Amino acid sequence: MSWSVRRIPRVPVRFAAVTVALASAVLGLTAPVQASPATADPAGTPTAARPANVTIPPFVGGPITRQNIINRAQYWVNQQVPYDRTAYRGDLHGRPYRTDSGGLVSMAWRLGTSATPRTLPHHSTRLGGVDELQPGDALSNGMGRAAVFVEWTDALRTSATVIELAGPGTVAHRTQYSANLITLGRFKPYRFNRVIEIPVVIPDKGMTNITPAGDLNGDGAPDVIAVETATGDLYRYSGPSYGGGTRVKIGHGWTSISDIAGVGDLTGDGVSDILAVEAGTGDLYRYSGPGFGGSTRVQIGHGWDSMAQVTAVGDQTGDGAPDVIAIERSTGDLYRYAGPGYGGSTRAKIGHGWNIYDTVVGVGDQTGDGIADILAVHAQTGELFRHSGPGYGGATKVKLGDGWDAMINLAGIGDLTGDGVPDLLAVETATQKLFRYSGPGFEENTRVQIGTNW
Repeated sequence: MSWSVRRIPRVPVRFAAVTVALASAVLGLTAPVQASPATADPAGTPTAARPANVTIPPFVGGPITRQNIINRAQYWVNQQVPYDRTAYRGDLHGRPYRTDSGGLVSMAWRLGTSATPRTLPHHSTRLGGVDELQPGDALSNGMGRAAVFVEWTDALRTSATVIELAGPGTVAHRTQYSANLITLGRFKPYRFNRVIEIPVVIPDKGMTNITPAGDLNGDGAPDVIAVETATGDLYRYSGPSYGGGTRVKIGHGWTSISDIAGVGDLTGDGVSDILAVEAGTGDLYRYSGPGFGGSTRVQIGHGWDSMAQVTAVGDQTGDGAPDVIAIERSTGDLYRYAGPGYGGSTRAKIGHGWNIYDTVVGVGDQTGDGIADILAVHAQTGELFRHSGPGYGGATKVKLGDGWDAMINLAGIGDLTGDGVPDLLAVETATQKLFRYSGPGFEENTRVQIGTNW
């Protein structure tokens, strides 16, 4: 059985911890926030008094990366912060912001004050059009509604994923703004003046969507497939070394695919198959091995662009067919889909709050109970956790390590070391080196470099 992870490559960002005491003593940047009387914003709506005796972190109002903006906005989503224009809620560091649409954007941008949709432009630059929006920018109509832009949901930009705290009776949540809503709602695009622009460098030989695909060449070792970022070509690498000498091109045009999951044999021919989500349409396809050519492609679902981290977990339902799990983007709920069709009628909700993870990977049975486990990397902390099947509930969550935000393209590959425990492949973002980690703990001292230019 093969296991796979879906993760969009990103630049890892680490923040040094600066204590309030040190900042106060050395930099003179912290001070208690004094309570202030309730005032009215420019639209005439009363705003709440800011809580007293709250220390301002020294980085408030300073430069911030796009990823950190998204992470901060997501924090309120995870906390299910309710809309209340008379209340404040803390960010990750306890800094209070008003719990309305302007307050959410202010918190995400890490402003020193809770701006309103009308005053957000004082801290930002209006873009020439919505086509210029990038993650961490904002949409505001200047009248009472603002949201953090996350991404376009499709290549044609017919709708955008945003994080907002829209109005009474709502909580911070992810949702979609259609292009018509953006236009008719008179939303304008804005970019925080102090956002840090980190250029994305696409290496010539950089690979993505690294996916275990079983033994495709009959040598007894598990193979992987991967998409070359620069060309969209699909390659097969043979185990257990996955060196460049084993690389064979088996397809092209795979840049249109956003998610790939190796699920094992779905067609009964004894060869592993894969599932793939087409980015532009959200359609789910099955491709048959060993070549995964277009002639083997069969559409088996649609609407899968609403899901993230499509991950194979073996047969969880006992029907003899491998299953997958996936996270619903808008809610963070975790769902299991039963194979071989993975239709909506087989969908079962098995968890919530899973949008705290930006990596989920199936790694087989790590605990010895005969049921497949998964690994997950926390988006904000870089911590690695193991969740045990079949429910993957919080009670089964075990922390295994730190610093995993420095790695991408994790893939559970099966037992490469002969100790009977499945191992893990991962690429170091900064160096593009491929490493093997031994289960069940995947500790640093088990790490072995086995490749370059990944």
